[in-house]
Amino acid sequence: MKKRLSIKNDLLLLILLLVIGLLIPLGYQLFHRTAGNTVTITIDGDLWRTLPLSTDTTIDIPGRGGTNTLCIKNGQASITEADCPDKLCVHQVSIQHNGESLVCLPHKVIVKVTANASDRDLDGIAK
Repeated sequence: MKKRLSIKNDLLLLILLLVIGLLIPLGYQLFHRTAGNTVTITIDGDLWRTLPLSTDTTIDIPGRGGTNTLCIKNGQASITEADCPDKLCVHQVSIQHNGESLVCLPHKVIVKVTANASDRDLDGIAK
């Protein structure tokens, strides 16, 4: 009986530690997000273009083997059209915070939100 209670307590402690371990990174992500102000577009690892998030625009990105359409509206960027076979990039959520990205693997296109230069130069400790 005593061993059974000990196993039950150990299991509860393990579950509690797992929940805390999952909540800490989630809380950090929710409360330490910084808004981005530019979008950098890379094709096959090479910088193609940098666009401001503050200006509403639609642009075609000529990726490797196809085209993606990037739409920037109300400070958010999303890929609205693509001629890749799986179209996973079209179903991704709009991005607006520093470090978020949209990826089209078939066309080797990466769209990433970045903050202004002063924020990028500082790491988490220097802030």
